[in-house]
Amino acid sequence: MEKVLDKRKIRKVFRDVQKHLAIAQLIQRFSTNKEDIRKTALMQVDLSNCHNVLELGCAFGAFTEALKDKLPPDAKITGIDIIPEYRPFYLDACRRAGYEGLFSSSGIDKIKKYPSGSFDLVICSYALYFFPNMISEIARILKTDGVFITITHSKKDMREMVEIVKKILKQNNPRENVQSLPLEIIFDQFSAENGKELLRPSFSRIKGIDFKNTLVFQPQELDRFLDYFQFKKSFFLMGPDAHNKTIINQLLHELQDTALKKNSVIMCKDDKIFICYG
Repeated sequence: MEKVLDKRKIRKVFRDVQKHLAIAQLIQRFSTNKEDIRKTALMQVDLSNCHNVLELGCAFGAFTEALKDKLPPDAKITGIDIIPEYRPFYLDACRRAGYEGLFSSSGIDKIKKYPSGSFDLVICSYALYFFPNMISEIARILKTDGVFITITHSKKDMREMVEIVKKILKQNNPRENVQSLPLEIIFDQFSAENGKELLRPSFSRIKGIDFKNTLVFQPQELDRFLDYFQFKKSFFLMGPDAHNKTIINQLLHELQDTALKKNSVIMCKDDKIFICYG
């Protein structure tokens, strides 16, 4: 577990900010659900009195940018991440949203230093599974009438790819039991399926909203899917397997065969929004 969630490995995946931005655009391009999940989440809440806002695992500020025209003009937004390279991108997102912005790369532990009741709104998209142990701290730093909005993946996310990877690993190590992939371990931490249960001890009212989505790649677009896989490779493969050219080539051939047989590569991309009060 510690190896999967090691901060150095997380930094290694997401430190290339331009690549991360390109992958985010790729997901949007090949999604069947063209709605912006962050805007969908924010539409559910009246944010007109939210003056102090915190985004956790903010990356380049996609959730913060979705706040444009939803907060008071004097609102201040603080973004926290563990990757300092996101700073200029996040502050640009704040400017585009029209609010004063601050950025900290000191990581999630920083919120332990905030006084209770510091924020009207805390937002977090696709990051809470890295620090679910901080949910009670998130509740503590919210004002009594504050709101916590978090977006996370379903355990079914990329299930098709998970099964292909496990199949190839089993073929290469027939005598060994294939363990949970890093992606599965991360989603076990916090997901659409267990999120409400994990949030319930800290919040009195929780609203869950399912966000159904699928990624569809035509055979001629398979290179784009491979770009996505390469970016997230360490969430599918661990240790020597991640650098085993035989395994990687077998995965590529399996995907190509799938694309030709089914005339497309289809991957589940279901997510869930949780809006928490009290």
